[in-house]
Amino acid sequence: MELTTILALLAVVLLVAVIITSTSKRAPPPKPEPYKLGDVTLEALRYYNGYDWTKPALVAIKGKVYDVSNKYEIYGPGKPSNAFAGREVARALALGSSDEKDFTDDLAGLTPEQLQRLEGAIQEFAASHDVVGQVVPPLELTLEQLAGYDGHDAAKPMLLSIKGVVYDVTKGKDYYGPNGIYPFAGKEVARAFALYSTELSDCNDNLDGLSYSEKEALRDWIGKFNSKYTIVGKIVGK
Repeated sequence: MELTTILALLAVVLLVAVIITSTSKRAPPPKPEPYKLGDVTLEALRYYNGYDWTKPALVAIKGKVYDVSNKYEIYGPGKPSNAFAGREVARALALGSSDEKDFTDDLAGLTPEQLQRLEGAIQEFAASHDVVGQVVPPLELTLEQLAGYDGHDAAKPMLLSIKGVVYDVTKGKDYYGPNGIYPFAGKEVARAFALYSTELSDCNDNLDGLSYSEKEALRDWIGKFNSKYTIVGKIVGK
């Protein structure tokens, strides 16, 4: 074998060795950032029940919201404690109950033993799950007040209402802001969505005269909003 061939083979072997060594010493990838939700109403929490793959399964206890998606075998769809996902369950844990009427933070009438059971459950949750948010009361806005959340004030979130349910659409400002395709922030838009209308005159909750397909279109819009945007309140004083 010629010397040049031997040297070439040695160079290849050395290169492979360097690659293997550098790869083995490479730092492991960083851990993903913990999920953060922040403020959430009880109604919005209901959609974190494990059935929407774009959202983690969450459980609230005494107002603290825990990410339980690392226990899919317990809280996932069809699993033993899936009923707890998306709910406030302080009373249920204290009672050892899975009855929906006990999915509340109302601890009135509980015995010292039941309260102790709840504290034990909270300690277990804190050890196993990240706190990702907190339950807050829903906003109660009149239509006049809602109009102040139309995107013109950068210090305020952008909100809109569908059938009286108020959503935070700030992250969809390119669609729903003042210069968006549907400049509907600050308005009730049930009829407009049903009709696929961009007319501001259709920004109301009057569904009279809508066809079956138009009502189905509205249901589709509501489903999309429940998946993508957070419910933050409701319309009052109509």
